[in-house]
This record gives sequence, structure tokens and C-alpha cells, in this order.
Amino acid sequence: MIDLTNYNYLFYDFETTGQNPCFDQAVRLAIIETDNNFNEIKKYIFNIKLRNDILPHPKALLVNKLTIQDLSDGDNEYEAFIKIHSIFNSPNKISIGYNSLSFDDKFLRFGFYRNLLEPYNHHNPIKGNNFRSDLYNMLFVYYLFKNDESIIWPVINNRLSLRLENINAINNLYEGMSHDAEVDVYVTIELAKKLHSVDPKMWSYLISNFIKKNEKINFEKLPFFTSITNLKFKVGIFISNKIGLKSNYCAPVLFLCNDSKQKDTIYLLRLDHYDFTNFRTENFVSKIQKGIITKKFGEPNFIIPFTDQYFKSINEHIVSLAKENINWIKHNPNVIQDLIQSIPDKKYEKVDNIDVDASLYDLGFFSNEEIKLINEFHEKNLDEKSNLIDSMPDGRIKELAIRIMGRNYIDEIPETLLEKYEIYQNSVLFNRSLCPDYKNDLRFDPMQLLSETKDLIKNKDLSEKDLNILNGLKELILVKTRKQQDLGF
Repeated sequence: MIDLTNYNYLFYDFETTGQNPCFDQAVRLAIIETDNNFNEIKKYIFNIKLRNDILPHPKALLVNKLTIQDLSDGDNEYEAFIKIHSIFNSPNKISIGYNSLSFDDKFLRFGFYRNLLEPYNHHNPIKGNNFRSDLYNMLFVYYLFKNDESIIWPVINNRLSLRLENINAINNLYEGMSHDAEVDVYVTIELAKKLHSVDPKMWSYLISNFIKKNEKINFEKLPFFTSITNLKFKVGIFISNKIGLKSNYCAPVLFLCNDSKQKDTIYLLRLDHYDFTNFRTENFVSKIQKGIITKKFGEPNFIIPFTDQYFKSINEHIVSLAKENINWIKHNPNVIQDLIQSIPDKKYEKVDNIDVDASLYDLGFFSNEEIKLINEFHEKNLDEKSNLIDSMPDGRIKELAIRIMGRNYIDEIPETLLEKYEIYQNSVLFNRSLCPDYKNDLRFDPMQLLSETKDLIKNKDLSEKDLNILNGLKELILVKTRKQQDLGF
């Protein structure tokens, strides 16, 4: 485990214009820095102006309760993210949110990237002694092993709900409107305090596992069994929301192998999907259609030892089945070797015509030559930035720099840059963009957003505020797409 007294926490939460970190925008960000005892040190609130190339999704605005007028005030995205980057890259910080690794951290990463800021150092234990964690993923372990001691667990329609607003409502953690970034951060801090107070040792263990090196060390300590041919197999309990409530969010697993292509990624086999005694050795591999899990060290989810002290949270029939399957493997170890050989190498098909905003995974880290250009770009004033862009070689740095200038300083850039930016801007506002993200997903079609907004406006149960939000969005879309309409498209 790590010594948490050496760190401060950065609790944070975004409000955004939609779900896509490449094509949507953060419009509100709350960051509260605390010491290792969760005492507030400093608070940062960012209001970020809506960019001129963004059309928010109506449902996002309804959740965040933000009007188009609200989004007209604040810092521009470029200047906001320079400040945000500095905060998250200050040394000895643990960035933490609620479900942040599945959502907020991606908006950080791609927000940094498209503004020509290093996208990974905010969770680099070596360079800045920083790393990231996620309270949502930690909560499942408390649910399993500290169920009666930690919080009141909300049940909605006879199902456990781990939505932050439901946890807050039943536990009275903090007063305020849910889905407000600042309120949600304070709720997260209060929830963290509560969990930490229940079992500080568990808290430290879970936090430390978000550092790859630490989780690898803990993984090596997992118990193992030996087959009749002296092969050793590690076993653990995999804890994840993806396992599902029906299985109590945990499953006994067997370590299969490391991924040959992806560093720090391993394959696991669930021991609760099948009764292996029903298989013959010659058909085992063909029968295992489900149950192979991939896990990356330092990221959700957790693996704990498959030992008696942790069995209380697993159905006794599942434990019994897992033990029977382990015994079968002891006597048929070669089938596991065959299964490992059958795992196909993951092939990631290259996305054609990927949008430069989404090209981080496709083009990778900035090269030394690109970093020199980036540093020069950040150091110059607006006029000098424009001149530098003209002299840049074609490539992602030039494309991203043009977009930075057009998105944030459109009234102050020369005509040559304006023309280049408007080509891009027209491609996303007047038609469905043909440039996808790294998942091959496209931006929302402006006409689709308009149609969805109009449909929502027809709902007679809307509050006056919600109606104002939707009408404001409808007017924005109509203004942004007017050229398209005027041309009769």
C-alpha cells in the first residue's frame, strides 16, 4: 500500500454538452482539493463558454439544467484547459470522482489533447507522482464486505441503485441540486469520508491498486493451486459492476495469460459460468463461449484473493461450483493451455478518415518535433500564433492549432485562418460529419438534434425552466444551421 499522507486529493466533476469526449465539450467543472483527511484546501470552479462548433444534446442540457444563455459566459475552452491542466499536473495529487474513469477522465484527456496539452501526465506516478482513482469502483468492495457498516444502500423499484443522487438522498450527505458539478463533488467527498472512516485500511488498499505497479504486486500475491502436471494457476475474485447484481458484482476467476499486444492487460476465466465436469477435454475450448474477461492493471476493476475470508459475499453454490471447476482443472490442465492458445489476438481496425479531435489513440503520443511546435504555439501571443500556424508543416498539430484559434478567437484571426476553420465548421454544422471518432462513431447530425429537441418540447409535463432550456437550444440550432436552410438543403 502507499502512504496517503504524501498526497492531496483532487475531487472533480464535469457537466458536458453530451456523452462523446471527442465531439462534445465540458461546460462546467468543479475541482475541490483536499488533504489526505478530506479537509478542503482549495476550490476551483470553471464556467466554460459554449464553442462555436458545438450543438449540445437536449437531454444533456435537461440533466444539467443549463440554458444557452448560461453557456455564453465564462472562459473560452483553450484558456480554461490550460488552467485545468496546470491543476491536474501539480505534483502529489490523486484525481478522483464518481464514475470518473468511465466519463470525466476521458473529457480531461481529449480536452487536453485537442488544446495541444499533454494528455496523460495527470496520472503518471513516475513523472509527477500523480495518479487517478474512482470512488464508484471502490464502492462495490464496500458493498460486498462492509455492507452494514458503510452507507444506507438505496433500492429503487426493488433494485439496488448506485446513482450518486440516490446515495445522497438516502444518506443525507450534502444538500443541493444533483448534476450540479460543485454539489456532486461535495457529495463525493462526503461519501469518501464515510467509506474511509469505516475501514481506512481497505480504503488505502483500494486506492493503491489504481497504481499499476501496486496492483501487479497484489496480483502476484494471489493464491494458486498446482495441477497433477505441476502447472500453477492463480485464482481470485473479480469485482466489477459489469458482473451484475445477480452475481453480487463478483465472480471467481482463473488467471489465463498476459495479452501479447497490450501492455499490462491480462485474461481471466470465470469459474462460475459453466460446470466443467460436463465437458470432455477435447471439446472444452469449443464450449467456453462466455466467461473470458480482460483486465488492465491500474484501472477498474479489482481482483482479491479466492480464499475463505472473502467467500461470505459469494453465493455458496457459486463457491462450490468454482471449487469443483478448480479440481477438474487440476486433473485436466492441458485444456487451459489449449484455451490460452485459442484466445485470438485483439485486432483493432484502423478507423478511416478519423477526425483530428479524436486521433489521440490513432496517432499516439506527441513526438519531440511536435512538442517543440506545441511549446512555441503556447508561448506566443495571438498574432504570433497565427503566423506560426502558417509556417507549420501539414499535420495534426497544424489542424488542431487552427481549430483552437477558430473556436476561441474567431473574431481576432486573419482571413486565411478563418477560411480554413470555416471549412471544418461548415462540415459539422451544415451536414452530418463524415469524420468519425476512434470508435467509428460520428457527431450527431444537426437536423437529428433539432428533431429530438422539438419532440421533447411537445412534452406537456415539462417545467417552465426545462421548456426555456429546450426553446433556447432550438433557436441556437436554427441559427447555426440557417445557411443550410437558406440554400434549400
